[in-house]
Amino acid sequence: MPVACLISMRPPGLVLAIVLAGSATAACTTLGPTPATTAISARPAGRPEISAQVAVVPGHYLSAAVVEAPEGAGIGQLAVVVEPDRWVGLPGLVVGGRVFGQDGDTAAEPVIGYRRVLADGRVAVAALASGTVSSATRDQASYRAERGGVELAVDARPLAASRWVEPHLFAGVAVTALSVDGDYCIDVDGRYGVQCPDPPDTGTRVSAHAGGAYPTGHVGVAAELFRHRRGWFHGGRVAAQLAAGAMPRVVGAQQTSAEGFAAFGLSVSLAVGD
Repeated sequence: MPVACLISMRPPGLVLAIVLAGSATAACTTLGPTPATTAISARPAGRPEISAQVAVVPGHYLSAAVVEAPEGAGIGQLAVVVEPDRWVGLPGLVVGGRVFGQDGDTAAEPVIGYRRVLADGRVAVAALASGTVSSATRDQASYRAERGGVELAVDARPLAASRWVEPHLFAGVAVTALSVDGDYCIDVDGRYGVQCPDPPDTGTRVSAHAGGAYPTGHVGVAAELFRHRRGWFHGGRVAAQLAAGAMPRVVGAQQTSAEGFAAFGLSVSLAVGD
């Protein structure tokens, strides 16, 4: 399975300092960013649009699977989503991509999905799919992971639309399929991952594999700003969410039952288009 030592609750890497400033440093090696959600809104624009996002998405690091007390974490993310709408004659289609993780351990992942407004426009639903292959080495620990996920989401507008600020509630469920191989150092009891010694001690190194399908769910609140104005600037979205679910667990270099985790996320998006 994945890899190395203690995990910090700090949201590491990418441009996270823009979103959250100041927090504790990681105690040991942190590898294998695994978001619990795409953090993409379920509500379609209804017109051609390009949206850019900076976020801390809730999730976990695969390296947390081998430590004594696994935890969730915030994961840095940059994403771009395109809704071509009438440009291609397929209203509701969204395509895009995201980069997530920390310096030296990032993954690039394509995303494709479909979004639709229901009833009187107060409720929207979405189905999204994504997947990638990632790997990294740090402090003598390494991993390689294949992942693919599907996500179903809903967005509700509880109040009447406003030209300026519009509150939303949203929720979703996802399933992520993982296949992970890793090399890391283990403690003297042969159970949990630790920081590899320097110089290396080959007697403390192990290799492990883990895989499976891991469900997650998330809920959140969002404010859409200036979304109903006409013109090339389509406004923005600020969202906060909580996610919880299951993650892999490895003890003594052997996969065991899945472990639960929870984490918070924040995102800011700006959109332009026709």
